[in-house]
Amino acid sequence: MMFGRRKFIRDFSLATAGFAIAPNLLRGDDDEASKLPESRKIFKGGGEPVRLGFVGTGLMGGENMRQFKRLGQLISAYCDVDTKYGFGNARKFAEKGAPYFVDYREMFEKMRGKLDGIVISTPDHSHYAAAICALRHGFPIYLEKPMCHTIWQIRELAKFAKERNSITQMGNIVHAGDGIRICWEWINAGLIGKVRRVVIWTDRPLSKYCNQRPGAYLSWPPSEEVPPELDWDKWQNVESVQGFSSKLHPLNWRRFWKYGTGSLGDIGCHMLDVPISALELGYPKKVVARSRGVTEISVSLQDNVTYYFEKSSQGVPVTIDWYSGFLKKGADGKYEKDYDQSFLPPLPDQYLARGKGYEDLSDNGMFIIGDEGVLYSPTMHLFGKPVLLSGKKFNPRDIAASKPRIRQGDLRLNFVDGIRGDVAKTCSNFEEAKVLTEIVALGNLALQLGEPIVWDIKNMKCVGLERADALIKTPMRDGWC
Repeated sequence: MMFGRRKFIRDFSLATAGFAIAPNLLRGDDDEASKLPESRKIFKGGGEPVRLGFVGTGLMGGENMRQFKRLGQLISAYCDVDTKYGFGNARKFAEKGAPYFVDYREMFEKMRGKLDGIVISTPDHSHYAAAICALRHGFPIYLEKPMCHTIWQIRELAKFAKERNSITQMGNIVHAGDGIRICWEWINAGLIGKVRRVVIWTDRPLSKYCNQRPGAYLSWPPSEEVPPELDWDKWQNVESVQGFSSKLHPLNWRRFWKYGTGSLGDIGCHMLDVPISALELGYPKKVVARSRGVTEISVSLQDNVTYYFEKSSQGVPVTIDWYSGFLKKGADGKYEKDYDQSFLPPLPDQYLARGKGYEDLSDNGMFIIGDEGVLYSPTMHLFGKPVLLSGKKFNPRDIAASKPRIRQGDLRLNFVDGIRGDVAKTCSNFEEAKVLTEIVALGNLALQLGEPIVWDIKNMKCVGLERADALIKTPMRDGWC
């Protein structure tokens, strides 16, 4: 059978033996369309193509179809509640005559024994029910990030999958790349000393790539007539009934707490994964957040979430500062109206020393700051090497690759290998992904509560904040899983 290989779009290795920084590596030219790897070469692989069913075939569902198709796999069935928006993508990639459904429960029942795995790319609020239902029918599942909508759902889904010894994978594609492993190798070799702080930023949700910005809604958008091609009740899934609005579907549901998880749920699953994995961090003890524009209904326009971890693999405390809503000045040399500059990420001295400022900063990125140097990732998806800004006591090229790599650095290919039994366990399986996803959810919890939280890991409680319970485990409509 034939497989495709993902192309590493950027290799952030330094350009010369002296490790001078190439100028373009410090520019803010973070075109996200260029970050998703494409197939680079075709090679022979063992076994027959696996037969996949897709739940959710819109934006990310369509991308997953495209990528699995490039890997030589079969799109053998698909399901979407919107037969216009969703089915448009599906018909490009599905096998001729592949059955289609509007209800995933029906698809799982009728396609039992006819599919080898399920790919779920629905809005965040329906991840839990669709995944549980697929697992109950015995399917391996690839579930888009974030793993679930609430902390209770994350833990229950991970527990259910573990009890059944299921093949699972969360779709944070960075987890399979070399970047996380290189960061681990460089940090643990002592290249930048002990890491005590990480600064991460994203241009979401103010980016040009976002369909709509959050509206700072104080009340729900007025109800509109449901389009004839959309089954609105099935779209809402486990959530309580809400009137349809074109401000929710398609694409903008992520901006509403009831259905989405904001920039943290979208981008944090990629970017937070790097330091959490490289520094082997567990759950944070404390989370502090501040924001602009957040309401009980909609997510923030700008925010800063600080996570406090008691100990890393280096044996020292670590803080991670997350900033969303990063923008640069316009052509007039000014920030847009109402932009709050207090949410700009702090720049380390090693970056400033090169004569660089916010105008040079990538739209998405991170600084991993050690006692003796800094690693800079000028991208949302760190597939290759980070940039070493300073602290080179020795040549990074002398640091041996010691962390096992994922075949082709491709998460989706790893899922296929998992289905075939070619790997003992899949990369970013739910046991791995649950900690990352809960950390993301804790940040959103702090944003919604508007005050610091101290996390009781064992009892799944915010110490002294009983009102948080309603957000940790939200009511769900029955019958969807």
